[in-house]
Amino acid sequence: MRWVVTSRETRRGPLRSRLWLFTAAGCGLSALVGRTPISRLAALVLMLPFAVSQAGCGRVLLDERFHDKRQSAWLAVDDPDVLEGPSRWEVEADGRLHQHSNVWGRRGDFLGRWYGTYLVAGDPTWDDYDLWVKATPGDDDGFGVVFRFTDAGHFYRLILLEDGFSGGPITRLDKRDGADYTELWSAPRGYKKGVETVIHVRVTEDRISGDVDGRPLFEVRDRSYRRGKVGLFCYAQRDQAFDDVKVRGN
Repeated sequence: MRWVVTSRETRRGPLRSRLWLFTAAGCGLSALVGRTPISRLAALVLMLPFAVSQAGCGRVLLDERFHDKRQSAWLAVDDPDVLEGPSRWEVEADGRLHQHSNVWGRRGDFLGRWYGTYLVAGDPTWDDYDLWVKATPGDDDGFGVVFRFTDAGHFYRLILLEDGFSGGPITRLDKRDGADYTELWSAPRGYKKGVETVIHVRVTEDRISGDVDGRPLFEVRDRSYRRGKVGLFCYAQRDQAFDDVKVRGN
């Protein structure tokens, strides 16, 4: 939430005074308050509890439950020269999105990059937002989310990977610039096959934070990409399900 403060001068007879307008940007909250520093401070104190309760008051940008098998709002993007492709993203009878292909990185060039497939949606102008995804792995390789996705060579990615032969267990935040990935944060933790995982990522200006199953994992700063779409990701993950993708402005 961002506070925007504006003011205007008023005249009553020979006297001039100034009114102050406090607005919580994006939340429909504003107050026109008094002419002295004390009155302005009092107004902020009174508005603070409401502001805290409305911390997630940004509008919903995307709420995908995968009821439509056509996936008309989504675009599949496979990395070039991947093996065992193309990807197979399908909405199935269980009401979830599944990716069934074992598509994975270029031969001899995959650990640390983990090339794969993405399913992308949203608006390239989205800047500050929260992204939530429910993911259920049926394999033990890599899956995750991408965000501030500008194009197939420029975005952030959070990947969860279990298989030791593929470099796991690891959970890693990285940014892609062309063909290369740069690690921003990582931890030696994977996931449990067959167990639903809730991923949450927040981007606000240059701050990036994330949690998995409600457990905070990281908070870093990077200003490489300031806006972009969101997406889902798989690396050598033959059976991966996603559901309840939500994006809310913050």
